[in-house]
Order: sequence, then structure tokens, then C-alpha cells
Amino acid sequence: MQEYRAYLLGSDGHIRKQMELESETDDEAVARARQHFNGGTVEVWQGVRIVAKLDDDSRDDSR
Repeated sequence: MQEYRAYLLGSDGHIRKQMELESETDDEAVARARQHFNGGTVEVWQGVRIVAKLDDDSRDDSR
């Protein structure tokens, strides 16, 4: 299991909420973050590496 953090960003770009999670893969971490926050702009990180940025408009991850 790998450790990840997901952040829900406000319209000003500041962190509004965060969650810590453990997942086997990047894709699993992204899916769990998407489901947990269910909207808004979300960034998923593993350490100092950004895994994905999920935009509320497209809900596609930009990796």
C-alpha cells in the first residue's frame, strides 16, 4: 500500500479539506478521492509528486 493525500481546493486555490488514504495504485487513489469529495477541484499527491488534478468541469484527471 502506498500513502496519498487528496486536497479539495476552494475557488481561491487554497485547501478547504484534505484526506489521507492508502491505495495500491495511483488510479485507485484518484478514484477514491473523486468519490470522497464528489465535486470541486481536487489534487491527489503522493509525497511531493502530484498524481492528478481533478477539475469539477471535466472530472478528468490531468496527469
